[in-house]
Amino acid sequence: MSAPLTTAPSTTAPLTYLVTGGAGFIGSHLTDALLAEGHTVVVLDDLSTGDRANLAAAWPSPRLRFVRGSALDARLVAELAGRCDAVVHLATAGEHPVVEAARQHGRRLLTASADEACDANVTVVRLYDTVGPRQSPARGAVVPRLAGQAVSGLPLTIHGDGTRRLRFTHVADTVDALLRLLAEPAAAGRAFDVCGAQETAVADLAGVIVERSGSPSPLLFVPYEEVCEEVCGEECEGVRDPDVGPLRELTGWEPTLGLLDIVDAALVDAGGAFGVVTTAAARV
Repeated sequence: MSAPLTTAPSTTAPLTYLVTGGAGFIGSHLTDALLAEGHTVVVLDDLSTGDRANLAAAWPSPRLRFVRGSALDARLVAELAGRCDAVVHLATAGEHPVVEAARQHGRRLLTASADEACDANVTVVRLYDTVGPRQSPARGAVVPRLAGQAVSGLPLTIHGDGTRRLRFTHVADTVDALLRLLAEPAAAGRAFDVCGAQETAVADLAGVIVERSGSPSPLLFVPYEEVCEEVCGEECEGVRDPDVGPLRELTGWEPTLGLLDIVDAALVDAGGAFGVVTTAAARV
């Protein structure tokens, strides 16, 4: 029998969080935010996709502990979970060991992977098209890839016909949603979508990036079959219909950064001479 669920985390009480994948794109931003709230964070990451550099702002904190290891290591995950008050699973693998460790120790678990059925011990979050600083274009992320091409004066390659519509969410808004769910006891045992309010076709995104950057880059449409075996990113994914209603109703969350904020920030990250999005910088 699993241990009883502990009291839900509160932003008013310092806790210790285990964050798997904490050196990754979203995980490192969440780590920064938890530390800023006065919590202690144990980051578990094997650095297969994460990067120590993503934790540069967090390293000086005495409340950060970094453990290089895999979320697939059931013994290690169980040991770390037992020393923490709550668990956030953002690693790309290891769903089952993390869920079992949280159950074993009666820990609150928030997971961004829906491989395991949501139960009384788990809050599942489905993250849609999250973008922002520290995101690598090498993993099929369309915004940093197109922004980098625009800044370099290269053709903006669009997979397919460009009609695929996405709802981009700045990582600052995504982290805000995660913090709200961690602080909400009623989120346990439920699943939530996290996504931006505005749908944007990939071709329209490319047009906005060209306009905002002043780049002479043309748009280059590439058939899916020529790219999806090697780099199948957001543009190649199936049809999705996220619903942020449950998240909004429970926590009051709303995205605060729109498409222009996201594009301008991506162009700055890509090395373009553009104005910094101060609202994003202040929250990330």
